[in-house]
Amino acid sequence: MVRRSPRVRARVASGSDTAESPKRRRLGATAARSVLSTRTRRDAKLGHEENLVGRRVEMADEAFLENASVLKQIAEESKEATQLGVVSVNTHLEENRSAHWCEEYETEKLVVRRGQAFELTITFARNYDPEADTIILQFVTGKRPQESKGTVRRLEVHKEQYHIDRWCAQLLNIGDKTANVRVMTRADAIVGQYSLYVETVAQDADGVLHHRYKHDDDIYLLFNPWAPEDDVYIEDEAEREEYVLNETGSIWVGNWRRYGPLNWNYAQFEDVSLETALYLLDKAELGSSARSNPCQVIRVLSAMVNCNDEDGGVLEGRWTKTYPSSSTPPTAWTGSGEILGNFADNDYKAVKYGQCWVFAGLCTTLARALGIPTRPVTCFESAHDTDASMTVDFHYDEDDQPVDYLNDSVWNFHVWNESWFRRPDLPSGYGGWQAYDATPQEVSEGVMRCGPAPVNAVKKGDVYLPHDTSFLFAEVNGDKVYWVVHKDGTMTADGMSKHCIGQNISTKAVGSDERLDLTHNYKHTEGTEEERLSVFHANKFSSRRDQNIYDKKMEDDVKFKVVSGDDAVGVGEDVAVTLQMTNTSDGARTVAVAMCAKMAFYTGITVQDVKSEKFAVSLEPKAEEKVTMLIGKDDYLDNLVADGALKTFIKASVADTKQLFVEFDITDFVKPSLGVEVLADPVVMNEDFEVKVTFTNPLPIALKNGHFHAEGSAIHASMQRHRGQIAANKEVTAKIWVKALRYGRRKLLVNFYSEQLSGIQGHAFINVKKYAPREKEEEHEEEEVDEKVQAINSTNNGELDAVAPPVNSAVEGKPESGGAADEEAMETGAPVGE
Repeated sequence: MVRRSPRVRARVASGSDTAESPKRRRLGATAARSVLSTRTRRDAKLGHEENLVGRRVEMADEAFLENASVLKQIAEESKEATQLGVVSVNTHLEENRSAHWCEEYETEKLVVRRGQAFELTITFARNYDPEADTIILQFVTGKRPQESKGTVRRLEVHKEQYHIDRWCAQLLNIGDKTANVRVMTRADAIVGQYSLYVETVAQDADGVLHHRYKHDDDIYLLFNPWAPEDDVYIEDEAEREEYVLNETGSIWVGNWRRYGPLNWNYAQFEDVSLETALYLLDKAELGSSARSNPCQVIRVLSAMVNCNDEDGGVLEGRWTKTYPSSSTPPTAWTGSGEILGNFADNDYKAVKYGQCWVFAGLCTTLARALGIPTRPVTCFESAHDTDASMTVDFHYDEDDQPVDYLNDSVWNFHVWNESWFRRPDLPSGYGGWQAYDATPQEVSEGVMRCGPAPVNAVKKGDVYLPHDTSFLFAEVNGDKVYWVVHKDGTMTADGMSKHCIGQNISTKAVGSDERLDLTHNYKHTEGTEEERLSVFHANKFSSRRDQNIYDKKMEDDVKFKVVSGDDAVGVGEDVAVTLQMTNTSDGARTVAVAMCAKMAFYTGITVQDVKSEKFAVSLEPKAEEKVTMLIGKDDYLDNLVADGALKTFIKASVADTKQLFVEFDITDFVKPSLGVEVLADPVVMNEDFEVKVTFTNPLPIALKNGHFHAEGSAIHASMQRHRGQIAANKEVTAKIWVKALRYGRRKLLVNFYSEQLSGIQGHAFINVKKYAPREKEEEHEEEEVDEKVQAINSTNNGELDAVAPPVNSAVEGKPESGGAADEEAMETGAPVGE
């Protein structure tokens, strides 16, 4: 039995291979892309038209297409009986999409992957004679297609065996007025949307007769991680399932000591995702030939996911205490589908607002939609290097108070992306995972983007390799340098921390919801010779390599350790920050300690002073002492930032040896979870049902402007606003209307946010049936239709042996997933394995 996805099975059951299944939204993305000029941005930079007369022959895209003879349909009505007229093309949607791991795409058009064969059946007005007739398949992509640029591919159909290393078309079978053809694309073919033409050449007494037919539907050609010749090929099947096909995942957030997963719905198979990915490539005016290169595509996505260059990008970033009521705060989003839907529905104007994990979630969606293996990556204690020094600078005045406006920032966590592909533009050894970042931070070659940089180059300190490897290196392995700012404005380097940046680098594990630690991919073990050598190597390319900051010798006979007590501090509880000091020397030591607590964003940028305290400590030889600053809830509640944390700056100076210790302690408050209850189990596909959400305010203050937001794979959900304030310690209930667009086991993600508190999560699994129990008889009728469809496809006048996927030795075999029992469980709504 041919394995079918829920969407395909529903379509076949309806009796039509072209019937549309329910969709979350209808988009005009294809139409929007069709009016984009390929030269708008370049022309704007070059100046007025009169300046270009001597530069090029001017022709608009529309005129170019009108002038392209190979795109015109040809039919001679007076010769209909003689010419080989094309009636239709069957693209075998179900079989080809299944064989190419593309059955879940929401579009009803053919979606296939490059470097892998697919089959077409052409129906003619008369019988095809291979001795007298010639068939040419023409695949066309881009706004200005031409054969010399590789954007028009003309394939003459032959009986000979197809070749896996080039575009070709092989005749498989001839039937009654039909021909079955196998098409092979190159593994480095241009990725995008193709038009299909079928051209025939026939002979009669009057000479040669031409006919050219254009197929109604376009064909999407994607990257192929299953094809060994493709640059995005990834060998492990479980990794392909995780990094290409998984529709939901986890993004790690928190701080380096206490962190957890944030659930995210990628929705890469929805129409809005694939169409937006292609729209952004068009909007960025990426040349057609460059779209065969995953490195070029990813570099464009890292620029276009943000809108900072006023280039038509998707998402605007914002890091503030409050947000306009007309916008959506970053902590409210639960997935990419709603963001991309808002982008398309609002005439491709930037969506407000996002922060790093939202940008990374969007990049994951768009890259996976195009077929590039991609994952979000979280780095805790992530540095932001503003001057290419590859160090992180912090400044204190002579009273031991931080000088915030001079400082580089260290984010509690920062999320970027990795995509897997070869780097033929670099020396051997730099392929594999490539790191890049769409969160706007610093410009790269004049554009707000970052990467892709080989992760292996970051580890080695090869910061001169493209793209933006030095910035990534500083994020994960820069050293903190502490400066004293004197009253006259001069500065003195007064200390260094070598092992605090880049902690617990994380992503979701393959095939589970556990955390996978990636720190060893980015850096050698802290303090080892290999790690220090990579730092010294990178420092050779630093913007201040002449300052010799590594030559300064520091005494360290007093050992310091920050102790935060209970890691799990609930929001609204008191916080205690303790510094432990141990004198390892044989002499007494005098230590001056200054602590300063501030409310801060997760980016490390402070918002408001909370409390400061100083201590003088006498340490006897071999003795240990502790000092503690207690921060009461009344000290910070009035300055609470919805997605912020309490950041305590700690500076200790040993008077006897000039030893300096500087550290930050981050308190991320523990937040409650949402209760999410599906009020019916199972539910029926395409029918509304209710979900009950409960939340208890943990704060001793009222919450204002509370919202519940829900999203899920193939799920449409409403947003619920809680009217009025939520009183201290009060429980509230919201009911959200939900509709599942595909059957099987679905995951619904729910989020709560308010002005004072956000990032409150919950989820529920939903078992979705195709039909209600009263429609069981119709389900049996669907099975009969299935059998009839298979019988027709199996016979087909002997031209197709079966409806099984075409075999292609160039691509790794596709394993059978599930079986009859699993399929039956999915149709009836019974739970299946996650």
